[in-house]
Amino acid sequence: MSTVDDLGSTVTVKRWFASARLESEPPERRAQLLSTLGDFLAHVGKEPDELVEFCFLRKRDTGERFCSVKRRGEVNDWIIAYVTARGWTGKEAVVNGNTIRSFMNHNGAMIQGGAWRG
Repeated sequence: MSTVDDLGSTVTVKRWFASARLESEPPERRAQLLSTLGDFLAHVGKEPDELVEFCFLRKRDTGERFCSVKRRGEVNDWIIAYVTARGWTGKEAVVNGNTIRSFMNHNGAMIQGGAWRG
């Protein structure tokens, strides 16, 4: 993804913004969300749609699509590693990690994170 504008034009990011009602956020906040997501995607070497699709598999016999528990756990591990690599701690770590989880959750790949209890 080359720019925040490119990132915002993908199907999964549009779905996230619509589902989470992020369009009403101030432009600076939307840019911050996209920047965090874009930096994470660069860290793991995936495009937004590709990251979401990574969490889904198809049954061989029926072709039915389902969300993989193992792959969601792997993405959560990537999120934790990314937050650690960025040096974020405390509330900043929770908020930024959960920004990425929000993107995944609003695209049907439920990944739970911590809550700030500061």
